[in-house]
Amino acid sequence: MAKEQTYGGALEISRERQMLKRSLTLLPLFGIIYFTVSGGTFGIESLFSYSGAGMALLLICIIPFVYSLPNIFMVRELQSMMPVEGGYYHWTKQGFGKRVGPFAGFLTGWMNWVMSLVDVAIYPVLAVTYLSFWVPQLTDGGWGLPGWAVQWLAAIAIILIIQLLQMRGVRLAGLTSIWIGVILIIPLVIMSVLGFYNWGVHGSGFSMTFLPQDTSVWGAFSVGLFVVMWNYMGWELPSSAGDEIVKPRRTYPLAMLLVLIASIATYAIPTVAALYGGAGEDNKVMLWGLEEEDGIGQVLLDGGMTQEQMDAAGVDPTSTEGWFLPDIATAVAETTTHPGSGFAGFLGHFMTAAAVLSMVGLLVGNSVSATRIPFAVAEDGMAPKWLVRVHRGWGTPWVAILVTGFFFAVFSVNAFASLVVLDVLLNSLTLLLEFAALWMLRRTSPEIPRSKIPGGLVGGIIVTLLPAAVIIFSIVSQVKDVGWTSIWYAAIAIILGAIAYFPFKYYLKDKRNVPDVDPYTSDEDRAEMASTAEV
Repeated sequence: MAKEQTYGGALEISRERQMLKRSLTLLPLFGIIYFTVSGGTFGIESLFSYSGAGMALLLICIIPFVYSLPNIFMVRELQSMMPVEGGYYHWTKQGFGKRVGPFAGFLTGWMNWVMSLVDVAIYPVLAVTYLSFWVPQLTDGGWGLPGWAVQWLAAIAIILIIQLLQMRGVRLAGLTSIWIGVILIIPLVIMSVLGFYNWGVHGSGFSMTFLPQDTSVWGAFSVGLFVVMWNYMGWELPSSAGDEIVKPRRTYPLAMLLVLIASIATYAIPTVAALYGGAGEDNKVMLWGLEEEDGIGQVLLDGGMTQEQMDAAGVDPTSTEGWFLPDIATAVAETTTHPGSGFAGFLGHFMTAAAVLSMVGLLVGNSVSATRIPFAVAEDGMAPKWLVRVHRGWGTPWVAILVTGFFFAVFSVNAFASLVVLDVLLNSLTLLLEFAALWMLRRTSPEIPRSKIPGGLVGGIIVTLLPAAVIIFSIVSQVKDVGWTSIWYAAIAIILGAIAYFPFKYYLKDKRNVPDVDPYTSDEDRAEMASTAEV
C-alpha cells in the first residue's frame, strides 16, 4: 500500500513537471540573464572613488575574462548535460555521486537561494528609496505611518507585482526585463553621447590617475574586486529554469555571450564618457558613489580635493553621500549646456527613473532564478510536495513563486546593502562546488554528450584555476581588510543549510521513497524520443 501511495505521489510530481511551459526564447532569456548578472551601470559608481579611475576601468575590463568567461564556459558544459529545472542543483548532486551528491546539491541550492533572498530583498527597497526623490513620504513617513513602515509596504507592493508577473509566465517576465532595459539605456546613451561630445569639442580637464591618493595597489584592487565580482556574477542562476527555456543547449550559451558583451559595454562606455565629459575633472571622480556617515567633506579633503574644487562642484561637506549616476549625468549635461540648465535637470530626473527601473529589472531577473529552486528541490523529494504545483494555464511553478516572494518581503524589512559581500561569498562557494562537479562528471560520466570547454584538458584547467584564484584572493583580502564578519555570516548560512538537509532527506525523501529526477533528459528530449518511437 505504501509503495502505491509513493508511486502515486511520484506520478503527481511528474504530471506537474510536464505542465511547465517552455517559452523562454533568446530575447527574453537575454533580459533575464542580463538583469541577473548586471542590470546596467547603476551600482558601479563607488568603484571609481574607492579604487581610483584607472584601477576601476582595469577591473571592469579584466575581471570578465578571468572570472565571468570561465564561469560561462563551465555553465555551458554542465547545462548542456542537464538542461532541466533546477540547473546547478542537479549539476552538483550528480557530480558528487550517490553518497555526497544529495548533500552537495541541497547545499548548493540552499546557498544560492539564501543569496537570492539577501540580494533580491535589497532591490525593491532601493527602488523605493529612488522613488522618494519625487515622493519623500516613502522614506520620511506619511499617511500616519513612520518612514520604515511606508518604505516596507511600498517594497512589498513592488515584490507582489513582480511575483504576479512571474506567475503569469516566464516569457512575459523576460520580455518585461527587455523593455525595462531599453528604457533605462536611453539616459545612459544620452549621457555617453554628451560626454564624448564634451571631450571631443571642449577637451577634458580630467587626468587619469590609476590609484586614489595614499592608496596601495593591493588596497585599491582588493576593495574594488568585490564590487566588480558582484556586478559580474550569477551566470548559472537562470539555469534553474531549464525546463522553461526553448532549445536550452543552444539558447542559453548564446544569451550568456551576448550578456557578457552588453555588461562590459554598459559599465565601461558611460563611465569613460562621464569621466572625460565633465564629471571627472577637478577631482570630481572622488565624489562617485562616496558614502560617509560623518559627512564626505573631510574624506574629500584627505583624498586631495581642495575646498575650492568642492565649492565649484557644489559639494555640501556635511552630506553623507557624494554623486551617483543622476548627479553624474547632471554634471555632464551642465558641461554641455550651463550650470542649472533645465536640460541637465531633466537628464538627472530621467537617470533617477532609470535607476528605479534598474532595481525593478534586477528584482525580475533574480527572482526568476530564486523561485525555481524550491520547485526543483521539491520535485526531487527534498522539500514539501506542494511546492511542485504548476499553474495549469500559465505553466509556471506558482506555489514556489509565492513562497519565495513571501521570504523576499520578510527579508526586505531589514535589507542591508552591506550584505552584498555575503552574496559574493556564498555565490563563490557554490561556483567552487560547480567546478568540482564538472571535473567529477568528466571522470564518472564521460559518455554523456556535452559542450566541453574549449582547449581540451589545458583549457579546462585554465578555466577552472582563473576564477578559483580570483575567489581565493577576494576572500583573503576581505578578511585582511575588514575582518571575519562576512565569513561568519556565510558560515552561519551554510550551517543552517546543513542542519536542514538531514530532516528533509529523511522525512521527505527517504521515508516517502521519492525517486530521483533524471536530470540528463529534459522534457524536450522526452518529447523528441516519443515522436521518434511513434515513427
